[in-house]
Amino acid sequence: MSVVVFTVVTVAIFALLGLIQRGVERL
Repeated sequence: MSVVVFTVVTVAIFALLGLIQRGVERL
């Protein structure tokens, strides 16, 4: 697994967590 792929996956996970937190705050 290349470093680039690992970085992209990590960024995607943090982005999803951020969206979930925003959604929870709205509720």
